[in-house]
Amino acid sequence: MARKKQVEYDLAKRYYINDGMSQKEIAERLNISEKTVGTWVKKDNWEKEKTSLLVTKDKQISDLYNQLSAVNEEIKTRPVVRDIPSHLTKPYKLKDSDGTERLEYPVYEPKDFPILIGNFPNSKDTDMISKLTTAIKRLETETNIGETINVSKNLILFIRTIDSAFANELTKYADAFIKQKMTDGTK
Repeated sequence: MARKKQVEYDLAKRYYINDGMSQKEIAERLNISEKTVGTWVKKDNWEKEKTSLLVTKDKQISDLYNQLSAVNEEIKTRPVVRDIPSHLTKPYKLKDSDGTERLEYPVYEPKDFPILIGNFPNSKDTDMISKLTTAIKRLETETNIGETINVSKNLILFIRTIDSAFANELTKYADAFIKQKMTDGTK
């Protein structure tokens, strides 16, 4: 492959696998045909590589942090609902001295009643937060397998700048090595 084509190929692959860009976006960005990008994706099985272990761990951690942030934001912006007895929220009839009827609402101070729902976590929220933080911690602190994945990824990224074909071949071996470590329990 000519040097210019190789650079386009490498950039397209990075945009597709790491940045999640569509084939159309890549074609427009690199000023090449969408058909060329489609051929590369299909021929070199980029979709499989996109879901390889070397790419998904960072994405999983990022997704978990986004979910945790969304839960916390929902809790923070949740309206406060007080446990006000229903008889205080309904009007009652009063008669004036001349016999005229009118409706009047009871007067009460909402702050005098306990909070039923507030902008603090309830038991379901704390359970979800606990599960998300446990998953994040597990992914971030898996010492052996986590380190293996990160070192493999960084090594492949470094080698890709020198020899992308060799980096692609090394990725297959790194994935196989990591999968083997995970299946035989030598994490």
